[in-house]
Amino acid sequence: MDSGILDGLRVLGFDLETTGFNPREDRVVQFALVGSDSDGSHLNLNSLVDPDCRIPSGSSRVHGILDDDVRGAGSFEDHLDSMSELMDGAVIVGHNVVAFDWRFMEMECIRIGREAPKPLAIVDTLVLARSFDVPGRHKLGLLCKRFGIGLERSHSADADAGATLLLLWKFMRAYPEEFKGSVEEVLDSIGSRL
Repeated sequence: MDSGILDGLRVLGFDLETTGFNPREDRVVQFALVGSDSDGSHLNLNSLVDPDCRIPSGSSRVHGILDDDVRGAGSFEDHLDSMSELMDGAVIVGHNVVAFDWRFMEMECIRIGREAPKPLAIVDTLVLARSFDVPGRHKLGLLCKRFGIGLERSHSADADAGATLLLLWKFMRAYPEEFKGSVEEVLDSIGSRL
């Protein structure tokens, strides 16, 4: 991703698929971290996750993940160290990540008595779309279509994570005035700090 202001930083698209919408009750069934390291090298970590509970059929209809698919995939705790290694100090980019994905991440960590990863900042493309007054509805698929981003396998964590990164890049091109200043200033204006 040729993003200028983010050069020299680890920048990762992040997405989760879950058993439902409530982070207090539902569980993660898939995660993806897709992007680049501070030296520009490609990073891609994604896996199914065994939620240790049944995946409701309504959720499976959305993301296509079935109970048999996650059997033997490892628990969230089994994957947390590798996720944290990439996320700590990184710029995390996601669509509705602040209200959805990050809440699931925190709740999964609380359940196992571990600290959540510590990213440098979290950039939420849903929040950006709203703050930039992008016309129309702000679902990831619709925004991707509007900005000419192909999104096949929607609701697959790796596809959505990659699409979100591309959407941020398109926003940077379409709204350059919103990305002026030092990296700290830009991240303070567009991102959430933890």
